[in-house]
Amino acid sequence: MPTTTETAFTAGEVTYRRTADRVRAAAARLAPADSSDPHPNRTWYVLVGTHLYYVVDLVEEATGAEDVKVKTARLRLAELGFPGCTMAWNTLLAEGHPGHTG
Repeated sequence: MPTTTETAFTAGEVTYRRTADRVRAAAARLAPADSSDPHPNRTWYVLVGTHLYYVVDLVEEATGAEDVKVKTARLRLAELGFPGCTMAWNTLLAEGHPGHTG
């Protein structure tokens, strides 16, 4: 269940706002993440409808922001009711990745 109807984050000096409808519209413009050809620098995914999308790509498409931080993106998407997931193994499960958790 969504905990909010609109969420905001700051990237650089600009504050970006988005709603669940803007996220869905952005997803419609993007190709879903492809498990047969995964992006080497994208390990966080978000479920929109019945497809998975790369978290950062989706937020950048929904807002026009650049250099969005993964942690910020996934937390704001979760607030809007979009569940996220990641691929992890070995020490990533035990310790996390500082670029994604810090």
